[in-house]
Amino acid sequence: MADSEISTSLSRPSRRDLLSAALMTIGGTSFNNSAAAAPQDGGTTDAAVIAWNAWRAAHRRTLALCQKQQRLESELARMIGFPQAVLAAAELPSPVRISSLRQFDELAADMPSLCTRRAEVAAVLRAHQQRWDDADRAIGYSVARQQEEAASDEEERLMKGVLAAEATSLRGLSTKLDVLLAVGADGAEGRHFPWPELRRIRRDVARLMQLRRHDAVGFTA
Repeated sequence: MADSEISTSLSRPSRRDLLSAALMTIGGTSFNNSAAAAPQDGGTTDAAVIAWNAWRAAHRRTLALCQKQQRLESELARMIGFPQAVLAAAELPSPVRISSLRQFDELAADMPSLCTRRAEVAAVLRAHQQRWDDADRAIGYSVARQQEEAASDEEERLMKGVLAAEATSLRGLSTKLDVLLAVGADGAEGRHFPWPELRRIRRDVARLMQLRRHDAVGFTA
């Protein structure tokens, strides 16, 4: 590993947590008991519903893998600690934790006298990184992270399929709103998007589906 690359990436802000939370409560409706999942409104042959079922399975797989890699990362952090070097110098008011040589170089740019410590810091970082890598291979953290990223990519592909599919029933329309509301929870522009209006539409669709179900029961009775 080159000196400039000595660092360990911290866990990226996971959209899985945000997406999962949004899916669990969409417009006051439980994801697992969502109207979209109920066999009603003739949606069993709706392309949007079929695509939604595939996406939901992919989401669950991605979430499970995300939780696994986060658990393994936490275990690594407890066992080894994120690679770093503690730099103490007369020029510094207190010791500084250095997590990469880039961070050291930025610090040394303002305090050139620190440049003589670069090789020392690099050696400490390299040794700590090696301990992290050895433990990583032992418990499979990087493998789990790669699996989560691949599953996330597949989920994104299926998500686009839901939104691109032609809905032919209220149930199909409901699935699209479920996905749109869930994805929106992860967008930086979320606060500017008309989420209240979309949630009202989602409730309207659920209400119409409920009315249809009651009408069908009354008709058969």
